[in-house]
Amino acid sequence: MIDEARVAFLMKKLGISREEAIELEGYDDDVNHNKRTPYDLTAEQRKNVLEMTRKCEHKKSGPHKVERKPNETKEGIVAAVADFLENECEFSINNELIYCGDVQITNKNRMIHFVCNGREYDFQLIEKRLPKNTE
Repeated sequence: MIDEARVAFLMKKLGISREEAIELEGYDDDVNHNKRTPYDLTAEQRKNVLEMTRKCEHKKSGPHKVERKPNETKEGIVAAVADFLENECEFSINNELIYCGDVQITNKNRMIHFVCNGREYDFQLIEKRLPKNTE
């Protein structure tokens, strides 16, 4: 059964003749109902497609490590703050003198872990990005 509206639509949109539109509609119908067509892949081609699809879909890339440039400024700030916390940091709360101890640099570019007044703290240094030029 030929859908005349669909044939007219195909003729107009694709700029093809009536016979070509009917042939195309028949091919589409065969594909939609899983019938064999002259353009189907051979068994070997289908096997290759499945194998390549499996290889592409399941290709696992290993973790890639990004080498960071050493930032001497941040390292210096972290070292100075750690030294201050360990050696010179003392302050008074309610007339009680508080010291910081057990200072550890957990990441030389940004992180210090220390204990103060029986509680554990982490100090994280964050460098802000330079503003983009908005010219």
